[in-house]
Amino acid sequence: MDATTTTGGTVKDPAQGKKPRYVEIADELRARIKSGLYAETGKLPSERALTDEFQTARNTVRDALQLLRIDDLIESRGGSGVYLRTFRRIQRDAVERLSRKQWGAGRAIWDKDLHTRDRQEEVDIKEVDPPEHVARTLGVRGEKVWRRSRLYRSENRTIQQSTAWYPADLAEGTAITERNTGPGGVYARLDEIGHGPTRFSEEIEVRLPLSAESKMLGITMSTPIILIVRTAYDAEDRPVEVNEMMLDSDSYRLIYTFPS
Repeated sequence: MDATTTTGGTVKDPAQGKKPRYVEIADELRARIKSGLYAETGKLPSERALTDEFQTARNTVRDALQLLRIDDLIESRGGSGVYLRTFRRIQRDAVERLSRKQWGAGRAIWDKDLHTRDRQEEVDIKEVDPPEHVARTLGVRGEKVWRRSRLYRSENRTIQQSTAWYPADLAEGTAITERNTGPGGVYARLDEIGHGPTRFSEEIEVRLPLSAESKMLGITMSTPIILIVRTAYDAEDRPVEVNEMMLDSDSYRLIYTFPS
């Protein structure tokens, strides 16, 4: 009798029920994690060690590890290895965080993201000549703009870098040019001078980082980054902000909630 069986006229191959090798490895590693095997160091064996242990190809091990990343069980750290995930992803709801009820009530949009989690930021503010694409969007060719560059950290982890530009005629003389923009942040200050944002557009791209970007965020070259370009418009539909953001994809989960 051959390796196949017939049921109701259908030929079945017993091998069809066998899991792919990378799934078997992922299941084994998941069981080890749940048993606490790696809890003391918080670190998994290297890809090479796992390749040797399971007697398989390195790409098979990488596929297994990717399944664990999808389950938020592990994360890679640049130049260090694979660790148990301890950082809870930030839920970034673009619609809620940018709503007037948030910044209009004097709350920072970061309060919506991080709630009570700790945060630190490095801020660099300067009046500059804008890049061509920013000048074109803001309609300020040949004019200066105010640039606010920020690097954000939470729980000892770099999570985002952003650079925002504002027309000088709006920002000049306001707290937009200062480190502390006050309650409600930049949007509240724009609102005070009659240019509060009434709509936003965000363009999103996901790609692998350049070496300088991976170094800035402290991530591996194989960890995708999320690039978001946001433009804010006032009631006259004038662009009042261009903000280019780079997020560590291992730190965020993007959420969009909106009415039908």
